[in-house]
Amino acid sequence: MAYTLKAPVSVSIKIQRSEFIAFLFPVEDAQAVQSILHQHQQDYSDATHNCYAYILGEDSQTQYYSDAGEPGGTAGKPILNSLLRNELTGVLAIVTRYYGGIKLGVKGLIDAYTASTSMAIESAKLLPYQNYQHYRIDVEYSCLDIIRHQTQSLQGEEEKAEYGERALITVKVPVSSAAQFSELLDGYKGLGRLDYQMEE
Repeated sequence: MAYTLKAPVSVSIKIQRSEFIAFLFPVEDAQAVQSILHQHQQDYSDATHNCYAYILGEDSQTQYYSDAGEPGGTAGKPILNSLLRNELTGVLAIVTRYYGGIKLGVKGLIDAYTASTSMAIESAKLLPYQNYQHYRIDVEYSCLDIIRHQTQSLQGEEEKAEYGERALITVKVPVSSAAQFSELLDGYKGLGRLDYQMEE
């Protein structure tokens, strides 16, 4: 079984005067990865390196890593391997390094990036990985509470809400419950009380 994170987490360790800060983020797609990476690189632009790896998909089908200037294979790959060893997916790991003046060598770097990522994983709360179907629903206010209640009862989540003449909400429900949820929506759609689109 694959696992993911309940919430972002970070830990910091010092090795030979270099500081390694490992960050883990739950992510659903490559767009979320790029958004977090972009923000992180701005926030930690003074760091010596911002190395990272991520895994996406129920079968971990998307895997990528970057050494971000460290010698090839000493940073991104060890971060990725730490995620794989713990059967994680839907996760972005970034390890930010502030160089302390002592060179660690190839083995030292691999050990440092592995240790910092592993520590972050140990401190994280893990959940079984769940694939989600996203819905964009344009709904009458009289039905809004029913839709919200049904979303929660199917272990789904509301992601966004906008309020005008009708409510426009974006929700996600586990793929295993998507058929049941769509059937409920179709019933209200037939009555003209909502309209919806399924999104990637």
